[in-house]
Amino acid sequence: MEKKIRQKIELGAAGKAKLAKTFDVTVQNVSQALLYKRNSVQACKIREAALINGGSLVQIIDVTDELKRQVKVLDAKGNVKAVIANDTVTL
Repeated sequence: MEKKIRQKIELGAAGKAKLAKTFDVTVQNVSQALLYKRNSVQACKIREAALINGGSLVQIIDVTDELKRQVKVLDAKGNVKAVIANDTVTL
């Protein structure tokens, strides 16, 4: 199963505003760059500046498909009471 990995850079509103002023772009443009929705030369420079100025690089791993495989519901003694798979409950 292939996991989808995305990245983003977290930075507070004040930091985004500062970058917007520095690069003479809108805060929305900075946000798009930090979410990796833009990949221009300027977006790369914005991301680099964000990391230098306190931004945090975050990796997002989408595991929703793996989590949907199967869930076992146990009682207090560890006995299987139900199995949930593909949105179906088996008792």
